[in-house]
Amino acid sequence: MSSLTLSLRAEQGALVIEALAELPFKTVFDLIGRLNRQANAADAGADADAARAYSVSVPDLQLIVGALRLLPYHRVHLLMDALEEQVAGMGEA
Repeated sequence: MSSLTLSLRAEQGALVIEALAELPFKTVFDLIGRLNRQANAADAGADADAARAYSVSVPDLQLIVGALRLLPYHRVHLLMDALEEQVAGMGEA
């Protein structure tokens, strides 16, 4: 399974976790655990506003985007735009 690297700031990562938490637990618990492990492994001394890299699979990204779509537009549109831009950049690489 191919891996993608997403760059998320802390508040974006929190929004992703919030969106995933609205889905059935058995569907998202593994992904939430992997995202939390990656966040915890990031350098604790790093700037809180700095973006962190998260490695996800294509199905993970589909689950994240699907979960974000269930939240109100005004809360997620900037993150959705950023994810779209990142994925488009991956296609060019």
